[in-house]
Amino acid sequence: MNQKERLLRVLKGEKVDRPPVICPGGMLNACVTETLDDITGNHNTEKAAMLEAAKRVYELTGFENYGVPYCMTIEAEPLGVKLDVGNKFVEPRVMEYNSNPLEDIMAEYSVVPKEEKRMNMVLEVINELKNDEVPVIGSITGHVSTATSIVDPLMAFKMIRKEPEMLYKFFKYVNDYLIEYAIEMIKAGADVIAISDPTATGEILGSKNFEKFAVPLYKEIISAIHKLNVPVIIHICGNTRTIIDSLNLIGADAISFDSIVNLRDARSRISTRLMGNVNTQLLHTGKREKIISITKNCIDSGTDIVSPACGLSMGTPVDNLKAMTEYVKKGIYE
Repeated sequence: MNQKERLLRVLKGEKVDRPPVICPGGMLNACVTETLDDITGNHNTEKAAMLEAAKRVYELTGFENYGVPYCMTIEAEPLGVKLDVGNKFVEPRVMEYNSNPLEDIMAEYSVVPKEEKRMNMVLEVINELKNDEVPVIGSITGHVSTATSIVDPLMAFKMIRKEPEMLYKFFKYVNDYLIEYAIEMIKAGADVIAISDPTATGEILGSKNFEKFAVPLYKEIISAIHKLNVPVIIHICGNTRTIIDSLNLIGADAISFDSIVNLRDARSRISTRLMGNVNTQLLHTGKREKIISITKNCIDSGTDIVSPACGLSMGTPVDNLKAMTEYVKKGIYE
């Protein structure tokens, strides 16, 4: 079977010869500095550079997918924030939040993905990447992380207690255009949608607020994607101990976990597929033998899809990534 067939079968819960090994893009992307050496232009803002970067990541690292974009700012950008769009050494980041009241932001901005420059660029790149052999993953930042990139997160989290109804309304407003973005990605040719929501951790929200502010909106976006017969991976950062049972409620086809999560325990509590969770600090600075050992442990612990546990440092060596990907492909299956 080819790489696309393997990943899609795993996400359907079907048996395959070995786990896929992927890095979806967005927060979980392998577009590290070393892969960008021969690329001119900014891979975050220029179509040709983004397309070439996607191909080079696939060719150089051994990950079995194409995945775009390479940052978590595209979804917040249209809502009046100021960005540093990054370069070969630094990922894009929000430099200044929108300081207006939430009701004013919702009244002033209407996000149409195909009319937003970088969103539409991602859609065009997905369209050019689509093929029959390698899965194309469209990566989206979840509603909690997007919302807290638009406005000051400290202000937003104070609203959990003081103005929960308004905060939920804002989260839904964000989630609604994320749904439209996901649908456009699928129309462009995405085989899988990966949603990363690192701010929606158990440590930050707690179990009750996770169930109130995150779960219903995850259900909405995942349901909308499933109506188009496309699977969904969702990544949650940090320690999921207090929210792990809630993750069974959202309908995702796979849950991606940070390295702090014990996969054996997660395997016993999660009813869907598992993805992860090779430590990213190890991938940045570790020795090949240790990377292989941890990768093997992830497989032995029950992961269905091998991937980095979180966002990779831009300085991560390609050879370290290949230690992981080559082991999954050949190490215990030859």
